[in-house]
Order: sequence, then structure tokens, then C-alpha cells
Amino acid sequence: MTKFFLLFFTIVFLNMGLSKAQTATAIQPYTSFLKSQNKTAKDYILDLFDNHDIVIICERNHGEMSQYDLITDIISDKRFIDKVGNIFTEIGVSSLDPALNTFLHTRNIAADTVLERIINFQRNCSFWPLWSNKNYSFLLNTLYSLNNNLPADKAINAYPSDLPFTWAGADTSSMLQLRTMIGNRDSIMASQIILKFNQIKNSNQKRKKALVIMNFRHAFNQEFFISGRSLKNTAYFLFRQYGNQVANVMLNTVGMNKDGFTLLQEGRWDGAFKVLDKENIGFDLKNTPFGKDSFDLWPFKTDFTYSDIFTGFAFFSPIEKHHMIEGFPGLIDGSFRSELMKRIDLIGVVGGEFSKMANLKKAFQSDSSFLNKEEDKRYFQLDSLIQKRDRWRN
Repeated sequence: MTKFFLLFFTIVFLNMGLSKAQTATAIQPYTSFLKSQNKTAKDYILDLFDNHDIVIICERNHGEMSQYDLITDIISDKRFIDKVGNIFTEIGVSSLDPALNTFLHTRNIAADTVLERIINFQRNCSFWPLWSNKNYSFLLNTLYSLNNNLPADKAINAYPSDLPFTWAGADTSSMLQLRTMIGNRDSIMASQIILKFNQIKNSNQKRKKALVIMNFRHAFNQEFFISGRSLKNTAYFLFRQYGNQVANVMLNTVGMNKDGFTLLQEGRWDGAFKVLDKENIGFDLKNTPFGKDSFDLWPFKTDFTYSDIFTGFAFFSPIEKHHMIEGFPGLIDGSFRSELMKRIDLIGVVGGEFSKMANLKKAFQSDSSFLNKEEDKRYFQLDSLIQKRDRWRN
């Protein structure tokens, strides 16, 4: 019997050792590469401007706030202020401009007026009834504070680039026009960026470069297609227009599948960064183990690798530090609540997301504090995601 137990535990320990060896081998190409990489995500993205006029950042979930710590670091850096100076955002209908830039370039506004104007921009930044993520108001606050302490000729310009639309005077006719525009949203966003960027290039201003912030597929380059057909995302048009003057960078994120959130490459990427305790790094994808991996950010099977779709990759903050903030004090007062109800009824003409709009209306009717306070959220089943990541370091 003693020999039996000795043999049993020997086999168990051997299998445990083999399992550890297998997991270590699975992430070894990534860890070996990462050991030689020491450039921060911010420095990597800023350095791309040395050889490119436009750098596109592929956001995580729009409302994820830790990525805005990185974006704030980038746009506050002297190199960005001196060399770039222009930002284009997916969030924000283009109709907000020029009022938005007038605000961002006006100095010494009283603090309560600044808050009032930022709330107004937030309420009207989307063609959906309300943009509830805090990211937009946070970005505007950051830009206003930054510009207020810069010389006028160094102030940052921010160009909202989503569909040209306003809720002022909106009716059934304008909703039908919106429905038509939504079908061509990426080409419209790209054409507005191209028009404005060409004006910048042909102007007398010294800074003729731009950071573009787009989410998910809107940032995929011109190579991406599905079922033999190009999916013409916003970045598709920018790459076609400006060629190698454009670079696009993917931020570390989670993917999606039928069950919800998932980790890219079954957690091997996140596992490799965790093993080395690297939380802030950026690099080109071409000729790297990361770049050679199949493109599983897109939730359906393709023949692409990551380096086919993106110029570079920036890892900034692990998944347990990602958090989405929705709502903030003062977002919805009594008069805007009535306006919001009208918007929710009108958007039904556009079609789609009926249940979401009905639930939104119900929430506002039943809870007077809804979205007037911050709600900090983490990824659904975060503990499970962490376990899937950490199994590669055991």
C-alpha cells in the first residue's frame, strides 16, 4: 500500500511539473520578446509621430477610464503640445464644433460655468438620447484645464467627428435623415476628419499632426475585410487617403464571444505581461510573437494576424485595474429629464435597440438619482478572467 501511494503522488507531482512546463512554454515566446522591450506606452505612441502625421488609438470599451490616464499623459506631454496639438474623437457629433473649440480656447472661465458647459456638451455629444459614460466629460475637463495653462498658440484643438447631428429642433424628419447617415457612419466620420485635417495641413499653423481616438473596428486598417468584402471602417479611409503617414495602435483590452468577455489568445498575452510585472509598454507588432497571432479581437474567424490590422500595441494597466464609470453629479436635472424622454421617443424612428430605450426610459422614470452619481463597474466575471490569465504563470 505504501508503494502504491508513493507511486500515486509521484505521478501527481510529475503531472503538475509537466503542466507548469507546458504553460511556461506556451507564453515563452511572448516573455522572451517582452524582456527586451522597455519603452512606455506613452513614449511609444508619441514616438510614432516622428514618422507619421496621424496616429490612431483603438480604444477599449468607450467608458473604460484607466485608458484615459494614458491619453491624458500623452496630450499633456510637451512633445504632443509642441508637435501635434490636434485631436479627433469618435465621441462627439461634429455639430458641437466650433462651439467646443471656442470653449476650449477661452481662458479663465468661472469654475461653475466650466462645469455647466461641459455638462451641456456631454448631454448633446451623441445622436443617441444620452451619452452616459464619464469619459467624454473627463476628456473635456482635461483639455480645458490644460489649455488654460498653455500659451494660446500651444492650446490643443479637439475635433468631434461623429455624424453631423443636433437634438435642437429634432423631429421625425431629422430622425429619418439620421437613420440614413448611420448606414454610412464610418465614411462620414472619415470624410470629416480628412476635410479638417487637410485644412490643418494647408494652414499657417505649425502643428500639422493629429491623434485620432476610435473604438474597436473603427480603428482597423484598410486590410480588414470579412467574407471577401472590405469592411470600410473609419481607419480604412484614413489609410487609403494618407498611406504610410498613418499608424494605428491597439490598447490591451478584452475580447467578446457568445458568453460575454474573454481574454485574447486565451489569456496568453495578459499572462505574459503579468509574469514579468510589465504594466506599461508599447511596441510595433510586425515581426513579433504578438503580431504573428491570429486576429481574435474580431469575434469571428478570419485569416488575419494582428500585424495585418495594427501598426502597434500598447499595454497600459492590467484587467483588474480597468474600470468603467457611468454617470456623474449634475448630468440630469429636471428640465433635461423631460428633454431626455422626448429624445427616447424620437429615436424609435431610427430603429434598433428598442428594448434598451424602453429600459432607459423606465429607469429614469423610477429613479430620480439615476446617472446623477458615478457608478464604477468592472468587467463581468472579472475573477474568472483573472483566473484564465494567471493559469499561464503557474
